[in-house]
Amino acid sequence: MDFVILGNPWHFGGDNPTSKHHVAEELAALGHRVLWINSAGMRVPQVRSAADRFRIVEKIQMAFRGLDSVRKNIWVLSPVILPLPRSRFARWLNCLIYRFTAWNGARRLMFDKPVLISFFLMVPSMLRHWPHTSIYYCVDKWEAFARYDAEIMSVMNRESCEVADIVLASSAGILEQVSVYSRNAHLVPQGVKYEHFARNLKKPESGPGGLSGPAVPEDLPAGRIVGFFGLIDERVDHELVFKVARAAGDSHVVLIGKTDIDMSWIRAEPNIHWLGPKPFEQLPEFVARFSVGLIPYVLNEQTRAINPIKLREMLAAGCPVVSTNLPESVMMAREFKQLCADERISALGVSVAENADEFVRMVKQRLDNPLTIEEKLILSRTMEGETWKSRVQGILRLIEK
Repeated sequence: MDFVILGNPWHFGGDNPTSKHHVAEELAALGHRVLWINSAGMRVPQVRSAADRFRIVEKIQMAFRGLDSVRKNIWVLSPVILPLPRSRFARWLNCLIYRFTAWNGARRLMFDKPVLISFFLMVPSMLRHWPHTSIYYCVDKWEAFARYDAEIMSVMNRESCEVADIVLASSAGILEQVSVYSRNAHLVPQGVKYEHFARNLKKPESGPGGLSGPAVPEDLPAGRIVGFFGLIDERVDHELVFKVARAAGDSHVVLIGKTDIDMSWIRAEPNIHWLGPKPFEQLPEFVARFSVGLIPYVLNEQTRAINPIKLREMLAAGCPVVSTNLPESVMMAREFKQLCADERISALGVSVAENADEFVRMVKQRLDNPLTIEEKLILSRTMEGETWKSRVQGILRLIEK
């Protein structure tokens, strides 16, 4: 089966792959061919922003690459469009550009009746006129982002839901929203590359500390680690991170990932370490050495709809997780108790705090009660059935219907 996928720039997934990247990679691994089209235009670039100016130049350079083979069964095209989301003419023109790019690329690759999967809500007319199966895959509550025009995002999301043959939602909150506009909406929870994150876990007799792989990463501080990885943006509760750091004693709070905010705030606490982004291939070496993983998101309209990929990734690495009161974390905590028969691991595996004081208390409890390597293995194995491969197989079954 052949697929055309509209998603954010492919290279953004180098150190922090999104659900879009994982879906494309699993489709390719199963033998399907994928044409990935880099999509943009959800906000007007700020001329004064050096980052935005760099992205404009970068996108133009990528457009000149033409059809780029990035790995087996995956090709990338980067059309140049008008980033004017409020302009009807610009949206109409951009859809034409995306349609031409998709069909030209599919023709060159000799695709046969390609399925369109759009993670990009700005192209409802493309979904409407696609002659084969069209899928709108909604992974965020777009109108809740401060950087986007809430009115335009709401209209585009509704129209995309109304015209797509199938609508997929990454969380129960998003499913509730899209089901208002689509009779064929389905929940596809986030998955995990299980073997990737579990690879460092071994039986105790197999190596020092029961951990395989390279030595401790040189930029990881020695001692107990309270860790977070992923995009560090306005969703991360800085005050909560401070409270954890102050209560952690001789432990270290380690943050890994890109950021689009000023990070000078971490200087207030000497045991907070920002290591910057790490390649996805190396992440398991870091996560395997976390004593506890954090999901310290603020609670607002945007975060209440997200399903954090890192939750399952931390668990697959044998790392217990403490999260703020996100609906998806609450649901995962309930499911985890059903998946795990061991009472101690069930109690320590996934914990959701109702307030900051409870969050700090839960982190300290896990620092004071570290899991053995055998317990980490049990914790990790609860994620064996949560793989991206199983998610993609579910999507393929929906298409076949």
